[in-house]
Amino acid sequence: MSWNRREVLGSLGLASAHALLFGFGCGPKASYEKQTALDQVDELRGWLRRAVELLAHKFPSAHGLAVMRRRTTAARDVLGGAVTHTYCEGVVLTVRDRSGRRREQVTSDLTRDGIANAAAVLVGRDQRIGQPVIDFGVPERIAPLAHDPRTLSDAELLARVDALAELEHERSSRIVYGATSLDIDDAHVWSIMPGHDREQRIVRVQQAAVRVAWNGTRPIVSEVTRSWVGGAFDQTLDAADLANATRGALELATPASFVDGDHSVVLEPSVSARIIDAAVRALLTTTAVRRPEVAHRLALGAGVASELITVIDDPLAPGAYGGFAFDDEGAPAAAVTLLDRGHVVGRLADAAGVAAGLASAAGRGRRPGHVAAIEPEPSHVRVVAGTTDRDALLDDGFVLEGGVAASLDPASDHVVVAVQRAREVRGGQTTGRLFADIELSGELGGLLAAITAVGTDATSIGVRDERGGQPRWRSIETPSLRSRAALRAMRRPT
Repeated sequence: MSWNRREVLGSLGLASAHALLFGFGCGPKASYEKQTALDQVDELRGWLRRAVELLAHKFPSAHGLAVMRRRTTAARDVLGGAVTHTYCEGVVLTVRDRSGRRREQVTSDLTRDGIANAAAVLVGRDQRIGQPVIDFGVPERIAPLAHDPRTLSDAELLARVDALAELEHERSSRIVYGATSLDIDDAHVWSIMPGHDREQRIVRVQQAAVRVAWNGTRPIVSEVTRSWVGGAFDQTLDAADLANATRGALELATPASFVDGDHSVVLEPSVSARIIDAAVRALLTTTAVRRPEVAHRLALGAGVASELITVIDDPLAPGAYGGFAFDDEGAPAAAVTLLDRGHVVGRLADAAGVAAGLASAAGRGRRPGHVAAIEPEPSHVRVVAGTTDRDALLDDGFVLEGGVAASLDPASDHVVVAVQRAREVRGGQTTGRLFADIELSGELGGLLAAITAVGTDATSIGVRDERGGQPRWRSIETPSLRSRAALRAMRRPT
């Protein structure tokens, strides 16, 4: 099958910066004009407190969560530049009755009447507030941001994107498409319940550069990203990052077909991150452990990986893209060790998981977009770095580069990891043979148990995906890992 350049760019959704930005909204009801004014913030806190007081009079447990979320994305490509803005806001009121059953009411109306009406749905006709009035404690207010993204003009954002593009000094005629982007997701969140009144503002930033080149009749896409929490200009990609993106697009794959087999492998950070992310979300949460087959294999204390592997989920890690000060149930953030030298010692839990006796502490109850259904999710997963230099990790085998995706079946423990490239190494030196579109396939437990070295090159990768049209944010910090695995040419649908 042959392709032309227009078809390829269209299939990738990269025809222009406007196409690059398409679909970045907050959902079907997103509206920038609907934004609640900043001078109404104190009034919003009062309205939310009033609703929680009303709920707490009738129910043993009551919680109010409010969010104002703005997303701004600037991009520049070969056909021009564009900036988009989307805005979402919502309130989630949650109660538990005396039997422990949870009920919720969600509204996108952050007005006094909107919040009061949502509370009235849960309370019914009994809208009295008893005495004494509930003590919420001293409000935990946030400090103003040094560089507030709300103050940045579209021109300033595009100038920042253009400055990144200009760092690339050498350009190849084989690059048929290039784009740079800056994505800012700014969430202002309040959590109010008897005993606490918490507030946080999380500004998540991703900077990306994409390069596309031709290899025969097929396109090669290479992307570099940097993700963090903080100011829009706190970090930046540099010339070396852009050179890596270009180099990745221009590298020519070995024309010979890849011979499937079992090999020694080095999983570079973007590949190991895909594997660890899939493992934590599918196996190390209180939702996952409700499955009997998972509970049997991953009981607390079970050895499931090499003793070289320690995994910690830490939402308080400085600058972590998936970090937060408190979860969407209002629980303060705290680090949770999941694997200690290869043994299961913890699980990520929401309040329901703790109530069911599946974990000792909550703190990972997260809602996509802060308003969707609650679920235990990771924040910033970190694999503790080792002591082996990356260049000394492998004598003979393949270095797997460019993690694309990982799928894991919790029942069978079978994992398939798609990678962009497998680079052959012999005698500790690369041979020049490079195979594109390779899959790692096998049992996750066997892959993790076979790890014999952990690199020093820890790299943090931010992930923003969606569930039900609402975004989820997390990050994974991993070094390169040496293991053994079955590799094969990527299976494609016929």
